[in-house]
Amino acid sequence: MPAVLEGLKAKIHCPMCTRTVDGLAIPEVRLGRSRLRVMPGQKCLRCHASLDAGYVLELLPEPAPVSKGGRRAA
Repeated sequence: MPAVLEGLKAKIHCPMCTRTVDGLAIPEVRLGRSRLRVMPGQKCLRCHASLDAGYVLELLPEPAPVSKGGRRAA
């Protein structure tokens, strides 16, 4: 049974309107190679076309966790 993965935020190229939109990507490993694939079922925010045929341009950095106002140890 395949593992369920959360999507990673990424910039994705839409093949229909040729623009770059934000979306989710999932890592895929096959035959020793790894690459990022567009998570199936997403729609382009601009033209509403399916992003299944799009490709991942870059991953967006995840924000650093914010510490809740505690005292720092000296």
